Amino acid sequence: MNTLLDRRAGRIEPPIPVAVVIEQHGAWRVLFAAIAALFDARGRSGELRPGDLDNHLRRDIGLPPLPEPWSEPPRWM
Repeated sequence: MNTLLDRRAGRIEPPIPVAVVIEQHGAWRVLFAAIAALFDARGRSGELRPGDLDNHLRRDIGLPPLPEPWSEPPRWM
């Protein structure tokens, strides 16, 4: 269960029940917002692999840096 942290007041508020949200906004709006949230990919990029991290983060957690990308085009071009 999620709790909301109000950083201005420094307090933690209990989660709002779905029934209250439906009562305030209507069942259709809540349904469409839930469907939109299922298909919205913001904040959920899947698993993060160590190869996806940049060298700054890799160094912070103790991993060796990745080699620099190839800067010259291949000789056959």
